[in-house]
Amino acid sequence: MAHAPLNATEEAPPRPDPAGPQRRLTELALGAAWLIGLAAALQIVSVVLSSSPLAAALAGAVVADVVAARAGVQWTDPLEPEGPGRRAPLARRVGLGAALGALAVLITVGVSAALGWVTVEAGAPSASLGFALARAIALAVRDELLLTGIPFAAAARAGLSPRPALVFSALAHGAAIGLAPGASPSSFALATALGALAAALFLRGRGVFAAVAVHASFTALAGAGLRGALLDATWIDGALAAGTQAFGPPAWLGAAVLAILAALTLRAGALQPDRPAR
Repeated sequence: MAHAPLNATEEAPPRPDPAGPQRRLTELALGAAWLIGLAAALQIVSVVLSSSPLAAALAGAVVADVVAARAGVQWTDPLEPEGPGRRAPLARRVGLGAALGALAVLITVGVSAALGWVTVEAGAPSASLGFALARAIALAVRDELLLTGIPFAAAARAGLSPRPALVFSALAHGAAIGLAPGASPSSFALATALGALAAALFLRGRGVFAAVAVHASFTALAGAGLRGALLDATWIDGALAAGTQAFGPPAWLGAAVLAILAALTLRAGALQPDRPAR
């Protein structure tokens, strides 16, 4: 199967589709089938390895990588030149994604502290932070290949603008949380906004690296990072956390911060200097 290029932007017009609407519907249906099939496979992996969260996350990442590659998702834009010079742009994309995830957590915690929603003390870093980070990266790989990579690849093959894929990807991140036990409207909003930022970075970064970095950074810092691994946060009103554990005013604030960062990423085209010459 031909791989879909990842260098389309929301300003670019849809590619001509000589086969007409029927081909578009076929490609979108195939994309939906890949997404549903991968989601089912990941659910099976989670159930089988439920006794070991880290093993389940790592196995899920491997399964997602294999299946998403068959669905046409690539980690980087195939139009980019090969060679040693490729590493610097990739490092910048990973760094930008990680920085934006950390920035969203820091802004949310800082504003929450100013409003009296949380008290923060210094934490005590330990080996548990390394395990939490490894699991966060594995979960980010799994989710971004499934919820971001496949929708964008399907839209590209169907000749559609990336905008519908971006919206679908953001809502899919929210739905993944919204269907889980204990979810709240605020945790749904937080997951949707994180998905929007990841999709914006996928679009601007022409690949999965920046999307995985922002997802992993936010998840690790809002989770173990605020539970003593880096900072010890005691929430008084609501909580900023990963997944369904987020609720109340801090979760709504975090969603707003992530949404603003996503809009700025799309507007500024933060990664456009890395674009190869055409």
